[in-house]
Amino acid sequence: MLNRAVLLVLWLLALLPALAYALRPREGAVLAPARLALIRASILLGAFAIAVVEAASAFTALTAGTVVAAWIGATLATAAAVVVRCVKDVDPDGLRVQSLDVLREELRSRRGATRRTWRRTKSAAAAAPAWQWALGCVIAILAVSAAVLAVASSPNNFDSLTYHLPRIEHWVQHASVAVYATEIHRQVDLGPGAEYLLTHLRLVSGGDGAYNLLQYLAGVGALLAASRIAAQLGGGPLAQLATVFLLATTPEILLQATSTQVDLVNAAWVAALATVVLDEFTRPGDAHGAALRAAAPGTDALYLGLALGLIAVTKTTGLLAAAPLLLIWGIGRLVRDGQRRRPCLCGRSPARCSRADASRAWASRGRTVLASLAVIALMLAVAGPFLARMQEAFGSPLGPPMLRDSIGVQTADPRLLLVNALHIAHTGLDTPLFFLSDATAAAINGLAHALGVDPDDPRITFMTTEFPVPAWYPDEDRAAFPLTGLASLAGLAWFAVKGPGLRRAYAGALAFAFLAVACTVAWQPWINRLVVFLVVLGAPAAGVLAAALVKGIATSARDKRRRRAAISVISAVAVLASIAGLLTVAYGYPRRLTGAWSVFSLTDMEERFVRRLEWLPQYEAAAAAVNAVEPEHVGLVQSNDSWEYPWWILLPDADIHPLASVVPGRPGADPADMDAIVCAEDLDQCADLVPPGWEYTELGTVAYAVPPEPE
Repeated sequence: MLNRAVLLVLWLLALLPALAYALRPREGAVLAPARLALIRASILLGAFAIAVVEAASAFTALTAGTVVAAWIGATLATAAAVVVRCVKDVDPDGLRVQSLDVLREELRSRRGATRRTWRRTKSAAAAAPAWQWALGCVIAILAVSAAVLAVASSPNNFDSLTYHLPRIEHWVQHASVAVYATEIHRQVDLGPGAEYLLTHLRLVSGGDGAYNLLQYLAGVGALLAASRIAAQLGGGPLAQLATVFLLATTPEILLQATSTQVDLVNAAWVAALATVVLDEFTRPGDAHGAALRAAAPGTDALYLGLALGLIAVTKTTGLLAAAPLLLIWGIGRLVRDGQRRRPCLCGRSPARCSRADASRAWASRGRTVLASLAVIALMLAVAGPFLARMQEAFGSPLGPPMLRDSIGVQTADPRLLLVNALHIAHTGLDTPLFFLSDATAAAINGLAHALGVDPDDPRITFMTTEFPVPAWYPDEDRAAFPLTGLASLAGLAWFAVKGPGLRRAYAGALAFAFLAVACTVAWQPWINRLVVFLVVLGAPAAGVLAAALVKGIATSARDKRRRRAAISVISAVAVLASIAGLLTVAYGYPRRLTGAWSVFSLTDMEERFVRRLEWLPQYEAAAAAVNAVEPEHVGLVQSNDSWEYPWWILLPDADIHPLASVVPGRPGADPADMDAIVCAEDLDQCADLVPPGWEYTELGTVAYAVPPEPE
């Protein structure tokens, strides 16, 4: 299964650069065109994968054959697009007779250009100072280490075992992503975008061997987009290197990159949208740039709309950053539309020229409005089917009330919102300096009491959790990011003070996004993974600031002292970040390279149960007893937080049917129609559902029931 999964991933990795070549902007003035092409290709392939799942489900045909046929079609279409692009590159105006000889000549010319680019790259690398090589080596070591963990580890994320991965098995079983009966409402009401992508891997490979690679590739994409954002904000190669280094050493990024969570996928789509938004403001100001801007609304709208749809269908928190970014894009275009002027030709009156300019401005504004509507329409095309299912099942496109009540802020009291924001910030910046963490947490709680509110008010706190919780340890659900967070805050503050306007707007968009998170998402112990998209968007500001401080010109003794102090601080941050990153891949939880819990010292099932090893013998014993009766249909009873996915691994030959359901209009299966029953945690309910005369056995957290042996 792993071999087939890896082959599929390699197939997609070959398809991506081919499509990127076909989509590479022809205009030489476009900033970082290769990166832009890869981002565009990723957006298109992501939207295509979502469309395949939805279209196949509409006909109850979500099968391996359908998926393979779809990707063969995508490959053929990409090959045709590559050929068309090659022809256009050889003869842009279509004036020369096309022939194989002309194409061969062009390919030879491109090979020569590639060799020249490679030589220039080697020369630049040879001239780079040792400290830049050191940063590059750290990035490479962490990238390889994370790749090894992603390939060698079995999925063992807590939420994935509860709802991310079981929902895929239900879809495969039903050949559709329609809403189904379940006791875990998150299986049906949370955004399924990342799981849609994993479904392709599941159907083609038949297993989960390559599941972790989705988030790993999403991490690579997020770093790619973040480096381009740094360039768009005025950062040179050094700023882009600093951005990539800061993100690559962030523990939460590394841990997510080897996981089957969905936060890094969401962050990659948000970063892709952000860099497309910034393209509007980084095109050149000459006549060529004006022509690019005039043609941009349609192209930008396509990728912005698809990216927005991918965000909406993956994790709606990403929309909190997408909204202000898109607002900047729309306002920026409207402002430019009103400033369009052409020189008044000789013989024409100023009044006539003014009317012509006004007419052109209104026409341009109309194109911007249409492009904005197209963005919304494309978003609905991608996310609309899922939202429609939520409306049909729960009476709201946002899902059931239990979902909104559990994770959302339930108040508009500014005092509580302030406390919630401080809780989120404290958890994100937590450090192993316990005296500092304890002091700041006490200060925040003291402020809450001074304001007359409860710091653990259930309206701003998830369920019964209490603030604070230690978040410095490299656990994928809690790992803090103090270095990245503080560096990003410094960079964004510098943007706000020093400008120029685009940097100020970008800092304002991120500030708005954080406030939106604080006003809508209740604090919870794992809040750090929910704001990964803000971490990715904030890193470019830190990278640009670091490069400015390192390369700053000192003209006085005082300036030289400040520059030396800044370099000392940056060097200390780089060293600490490197140590944090290396320790994360070596000793992170629940996947690590070394130590007693190393992925190389555990069996496959031990890896899957590493968070709850005491459950493993119970699951295995129950599965062995159930497999002994060779069931075709197995009933399932569990609670909202139970691990369902292990049953799909341990009972591979049976269809699994929940016997109870919290989904309106989707009742559970009849226990009498089952060949066996397995249960996790909610054993009282399980005992009540067992048919009379069946042998029921409790093992602790797990139980099972089988029919009596025939006499």
